Amino acid sequence: MTLTAGLTAFLTASPAHAVGFVGCSTGALNTAIGNANTNGGGIIQLSPGCDYDYTTPFSGDTAAPAITSPITVLGNGATIRRDPAATTDFRILDIANGGRAGLSRLTIKGGKFTAGDGGGILVEDGGTLRTNNTTVSDNAANRGAGIEINEGGTADIQLGTITRNQAGLAGGGIDNPGGSLTLTNSQLTDNSAGSPEVGGGGGGYDQDDGTGTIRATTISGNTSVFGGGGIDHDGGDLTVTGGEISDNTASGGGVHGGGGGIWTGSFENGAPMTVSGTTVTGNHAPNGHGGGISNLFGAQLVITGSTVTNNTAALGAGGLYNIEEGTVYLRMSTISQNTADAAPGGVYNAGTITNMLSTITLNSPTNCTPSPNPVPGCID
Repeated sequence: MTLTAGLTAFLTASPAHAVGFVGCSTGALNTAIGNANTNGGGIIQLSPGCDYDYTTPFSGDTAAPAITSPITVLGNGATIRRDPAATTDFRILDIANGGRAGLSRLTIKGGKFTAGDGGGILVEDGGTLRTNNTTVSDNAANRGAGIEINEGGTADIQLGTITRNQAGLAGGGIDNPGGSLTLTNSQLTDNSAGSPEVGGGGGGYDQDDGTGTIRATTISGNTSVFGGGGIDHDGGDLTVTGGEISDNTASGGGVHGGGGGIWTGSFENGAPMTVSGTTVTGNHAPNGHGGGISNLFGAQLVITGSTVTNNTAALGAGGLYNIEEGTVYLRMSTISQNTADAAPGGVYNAGTITNMLSTITLNSPTNCTPSPNPVPGCID
């Protein structure tokens, strides 16, 4: 039903300039996109199972022509990719101002734009991306290796798989410096961000501003050289509902490194992060704090009906690390069976924590001792 609804939305959003199957060549695809732009939009059907292999970009830094009008691409299992033998760096798709791209049953693969942002897909200011049952994989860029959402851009991703993308700085899977993201029923897995020379964060998802809504999504197996193996949240409202944040790793050390599952340090008042009905499990901060979650720099974090369990950290707080005037509202949640090399294993609090009907138990070596500030409801 979700797929059908998504396709219906794509079709009704674009003018009915339908074309037949696009021949299995990059030249044919370029022509189809160019014609749709000229006609004010259209529907493009790719040849079933075809690999559209780009060895050089159509223009500038992008494989295909920029999308500047409402265009629906029915992938039919096809792949648009940078040819592995290509010697030039370029991304795959660019959704420009005024462009509205609807992608379904399509793979975007192998883009390489390490000097810039958006290795797979770039959504520019005024551009809109909507995907259904689409894979974005094996792309590389400085930021947003899979997908980059520029300030003023919008991305709505359903039933997506965003995997094995690598960012030199931030947002291995998705980077959102000021746009709007909705990610639903998707997989954000095995992406990476950062390098030993520059640090970096957000192996799975990085948000500096704008808004983000993540629903019923698995964020797993992502890595960051510094903070936020799964999610790095620096600003803008971010809501995570349902799903699982698991087996992510943030390798940064010191006071600010870590947050294997989530690192949130919003510098903006009134830009909280909310985690509801979500499992945060099996994440690691091998050189830092907050194996599950780190909350820093006065950030506001609301955790409701969630479980933080079986996370590990080197320096303390395998479960939740809250410092530097951070505020955590802990509601009807469980923090248990987390471990750290130094106490506490469960929760470390140097900020403010309020607790409503939540339990903090079975963490090692302690639940909350020593913490500079009390953790309500915690008994060691």
